[in-house]
Amino acid sequence: MILQSITVQGWRCFLNPVTVGPFDPALNILFAPNACGKTTLFEALRRALLDNHKVSGKDIEAIKPWGRDLIPAVQVRFEHQGERLRITKRFLEQPFSKLEREENGKLVPLAEGPAADERVRAVLTRNAPA
Repeated sequence: MILQSITVQGWRCFLNPVTVGPFDPALNILFAPNACGKTTLFEALRRALLDNHKVSGKDIEAIKPWGRDLIPAVQVRFEHQGERLRITKRFLEQPFSKLEREENGKLVPLAEGPAADERVRAVLTRNAPA
C-alpha cells in the first residue's frame, strides 16, 4: 500500500476540510510544532483503514471537536497492487463508508458500508507477517 493523501474534517482540531498530501511513494516526514494535529492525522488514518464506520463508544466520541456538533469524516487516497483507491468514512451521526477505484481518470464505486470496511482491512491484513 502506498499512501497518497488524507483529508479530515470535523475531527478534533480540524473543523474544516484539511488535506495532507500528495505524499511521495518513498519517504515522508510530517514536521510541525506540538498541538498542530499530527497525532490526530494518524488517528484518522488508522480509523479510516481499520475501523468499522459504525464503531461506537467513548473513544470514537472523543474525535468530535469539543463543543461542536460536527460529523467527523476522513478520506484516504492510496495505491495498492497498481490500483488507485479512495476510502471515505463518516463516523457517529450518519455513519458512512465508501470505497472507490480510479478507472480512466474517474472514481467509480467498489463497495459501501461494511463491505467497504472489510475490503480496505483486507488490503492491510491479507499478507500480515506471522
